[in-house]
Amino acid sequence: MVEILGKILLGLGLMFTGVQLLSSGLKQLSSRRFRKVAARVVSSRAKSLLFGVGSGVIMQSTSAALMILGSLITAGIINVSQAIAILTGFSVGNTILLFFVTLHIEAAVAFIVGVCGIALYFSKTEKYRNAFLIGMGLGLIFFGIEIMTAGVKPLRQEAWFTGAMTFSISYPFLSIFAGMLLGFIAQSSTAVALVAVGLAKANILTGPQTFLFMYGAAIGSTLFKAILGHGFRGTSQQLVKFVNMFNIFGATVFILLYYIEVYFHVPLVMALLQYLTPSLDNQASIVFLLFNLTSATFFTIINRPLTGWLARKSPPSEEEGLAQPKYLLDFHPEDPESGLELIHLEQTRELGQIAALFTSSRTNYEGADLASRYEAFNTLSREVTDATATVAAMPMHHLTAKYHAYCQTRQTILGQIAESVADGVKIIINARKNTVLERLSTSCMESLDFFINLALDAQKSNNADDITMFKKLSSGNSPSMELVRKEYINSDVLVSAKDKGSMLDLTITTEKIIWLLNRLISLMPLETEA
Repeated sequence: MVEILGKILLGLGLMFTGVQLLSSGLKQLSSRRFRKVAARVVSSRAKSLLFGVGSGVIMQSTSAALMILGSLITAGIINVSQAIAILTGFSVGNTILLFFVTLHIEAAVAFIVGVCGIALYFSKTEKYRNAFLIGMGLGLIFFGIEIMTAGVKPLRQEAWFTGAMTFSISYPFLSIFAGMLLGFIAQSSTAVALVAVGLAKANILTGPQTFLFMYGAAIGSTLFKAILGHGFRGTSQQLVKFVNMFNIFGATVFILLYYIEVYFHVPLVMALLQYLTPSLDNQASIVFLLFNLTSATFFTIINRPLTGWLARKSPPSEEEGLAQPKYLLDFHPEDPESGLELIHLEQTRELGQIAALFTSSRTNYEGADLASRYEAFNTLSREVTDATATVAAMPMHHLTAKYHAYCQTRQTILGQIAESVADGVKIIINARKNTVLERLSTSCMESLDFFINLALDAQKSNNADDITMFKKLSSGNSPSMELVRKEYINSDVLVSAKDKGSMLDLTITTEKIIWLLNRLISLMPLETEA
């Protein structure tokens, strides 16, 4: 009995590890391409659906698709309706894995796993390692199913097991509940469907039990996503809700069809499967496809009203508005000069968002917190950085190339300023709790707020007088900087080394931010030369 249990656990472990390796490898190879292609093919719902099907076949990871689509929505590249269409097709393409594992290619799989395992040991190139990882993942899924099947088969000779299976046939809800439990644990209805295929191969589960097990897995994985969904906001929550509704709808419809077929003797799904193929594992693959195809058809029909309902239930958050580019939506890859001007406008918005980071530390503030604002800045920054990289590949005049180089430098500095300001705000908030540091923390915050807004005005106007005035006020020998240093030097009243250290951190961070702002604005006159 211990040996049987060991084989079953080994098979499950290998299979789930294979699913994880396959998903990880495919995600690494295709996620960047997925992002680029998705931005180009969403012009129509049909193209979005077809792209989703192809992506589901290649990526095999709904979680990865959710994350990428969420970032594309935040960036303003696609809308929720288009993302839902892609996810709808993705769910259909995702079913190909079950058809693949029903093939009888054990000898070929052994060869693939051996070659991929050896290649992984010697390969140092990340691209090739991902390809070998995919082969290894597929092979482990096959081997896991085979080992689990071999472990389960002897149980058919056990009277207690035979009795339990006979009992469960009389109570279909037990199969649904078992699928729900495993789906909740595995967090993937596809992984549980693979288990069902293995059990069907071993003749452990009957046809109806196999199908109900798969329906229950869809509900179980949805329950897990529903719990996680509470941590999302805005459009990300809309996509999670859609995936949950997709699975619940399919499970509800097919469970009802099962009961109608069994208790009212109406030939429906099981009759169709029996007509198509006598092989139970092939039937399981087909019903998994029908399950997803039915939900996909329904949600394609109601795409527009569904999108409106989701928008009302989970409206876009404040952070999403901050993270979404405003000017890059008009970006045309063939025009580098215009592209750089749009990048400059977005960089001005970025500096404005950095200035707004200080508002989260003020008393009675009720908006997005510091972490959310900083994450929104980073999302916008990534889009601006990608646009800057796109411009770099264009042919351009040498003066335009010079301007582009300064745009790249400014983008790097903006990231450094944002990080320093976020750290500075945290230090200021903590310093306020100490009465000895309260005055200095308030002074530093007001000084930084003043300099950032002054830099923002200079960036917006690009006026030589504004730039000169900022550089003069923020220079190392300016009265403003001397005042900051004086506050630290006059800290003899501090009796605690910890307080002295906190004050030093505050002073250094303040000087660093002002120095970075000076460097940022010092690049401005060079723009006008371009």
